[in-house]
Order: sequence, then structure tokens, then C-alpha cells
Amino acid sequence: MLFRRRQTSTKRGLAVALIMVSAAVSGCATAYTEGRTALTLGRYEEAATDFQRALTEHPERIDALVGLGVARYKLGAFDESIEALSRAVAKAPKSQTAQLYLGLSHFQKDDLGPAEERLKAVVDLEPHARTAEQIERALTLMRGDPLSGDVRAFIAASLEHEAQWARDLQDARCAAAAYPPYRYYGLGRCLRTRRGGAVCF
Repeated sequence: MLFRRRQTSTKRGLAVALIMVSAAVSGCATAYTEGRTALTLGRYEEAATDFQRALTEHPERIDALVGLGVARYKLGAFDESIEALSRAVAKAPKSQTAQLYLGLSHFQKDDLGPAEERLKAVVDLEPHARTAEQIERALTLMRGDPLSGDVRAFIAASLEHEAQWARDLQDARCAAAAYPPYRYYGLGRCLRTRRGGAVCF
């Protein structure tokens, strides 16, 4: 368990570092990159403000709209989350993140019909197999007896966790491909550095 927490912490740290490096390379931190960093660090009010600023500057930015929706979801403002994510899904129906959090926002409000529709849409977009399995399990539970608030929160958190795991995995692979010091050694899902370190997933 401790090893998993360290891995997650390392991957989140890597994600924040990549965002900051990206901002430095572009010459300045934009409202969007500041929002991404705040969202990753759990500063959801700040993230929502930054994403809103990014949308004021560039109304066409779907990624900022998705970020705003996720930040609102994290703050428990499900109606505002649904409003932002519905707009994002209308413009980018293949965004797994937008579809997932739109489904979770409806689910948290106990709007099970729209929640099921959006979660099915995520599965149709062929996410990582592990994420798809978790969504299918959640859908089975949703179709059964009425769920208490605590059970709903648990299911939503488990789906978020799986989606975050898949994103962390993708980020680690992208980082490995982008930086030559990292190479595959054929050791399962581990990347080893020339200096003997390793990133495993």
C-alpha cells in the first residue's frame, strides 16, 4: 500500500513537473497551465478561477472547459459541472474525461438515466480495459437497488481513481517517449533510467 502511494505521489509529481516545464518552455505560465497545476494539486477553487480566465481569453479552448467542469465537480457544484461538461461534450464527444465527469456529476445528483448514458459513452470510447471493467461494474450496481449517498460516493471515487490511474499511465509513457534517458528494458511495465532509477507502472 505504501509502495502504491509512493508511486502515485511520484507520478503526480512528474505530471506537475511536466506542466511547469511546458509553461517554462512556452515562455510564461498561461491561465490554462496554472489551472492544470492547481487541479493536480487539489486547489479546486483556484483551478476553477484559472480555467474560467483561460476561457475568457480563449473561449474555444475545450480543454479549459473540461478542466472547469472537473474543478466544479471536485467542489461539489454538480449543476455547474454539468453545465460546463455538457458544453464540452457537445464540442468534443470523444473526450473520455468530459464524458466520465459529466456522468459522475449526474450520478452524484442521483440522475441515474443521464449518468448511465454518459458512462456507457465512456466505454464506447474504448478506455483502458481496467477502466472499462470498473465502469461496467458500476453500471451493474446502478441498475440494482437504490444506492445510499455513501455508496454513490464510493462508486464515483473508484471510477475517478481508475480514470486517474489510466491518465497517469499514459503520462508516464509520454514522458518516457519524450525524454531519451528513459528506455524500455523488457522488464514488464518498468522504465529504467541510465542512472539506475526506475519508473514502474
